Amino acid sequence: MIKGILFAGVGGDGIITASNIVAAALMNAGFDVKKSEIHGMSQRGGSVTATVRFGKKVYSPTEKLGNASFLFATEKVEALRSIPYLNHQSVAIVNDRVVPIVNQTIDEDYIDKNIDSLTIGKLIKRRFLDDALKIGNSRVANTIMIGVLAKFIDVDETHFFDAIEQVLPQKLRTINVSAFSYGLKLASDLQER
Repeated sequence: MIKGILFAGVGGDGIITASNIVAAALMNAGFDVKKSEIHGMSQRGGSVTATVRFGKKVYSPTEKLGNASFLFATEKVEALRSIPYLNHQSVAIVNDRVVPIVNQTIDEDYIDKNIDSLTIGKLIKRRFLDDALKIGNSRVANTIMIGVLAKFIDVDETHFFDAIEQVLPQKLRTINVSAFSYGLKLASDLQER
């Protein structure tokens, strides 16, 4: 069975790096993996998406509407835009924040109402930035989210630790390994609730 992960965020959020870590972990686990990315206007805070599809044999790197197994959204506006890719079994991990859009008014209540009313397998909407600050580095929120995602993908965590080593420079590895471990524990705590 082929599964797909849709990564959604804005320029500067680290979407490409997060998708590279997950793709590497899945390849380490022995899956056939295909990846695509759309940078859009990423330098100006525009939408950035990436798709990672994995399974025994994958032919296409892109996901069809209503077919994504997982959504990894680093902010709520991009999560809202990604809803058409989800289905009743999808797991959505959403960082509970909104990146301001120049000269635009954002109705955060409208966004929350639409995200919170999703009929999907599991919604985890949380301020992962607060978790990252507990670890001591605001820039590891995505790695915490990867730890949460890993629990739902059900791939041995050692493949993710190896992927962090493969993808990130030496100076960032220790804090990101800690953040990933934090995310794994957080996911276990959330599943028990």
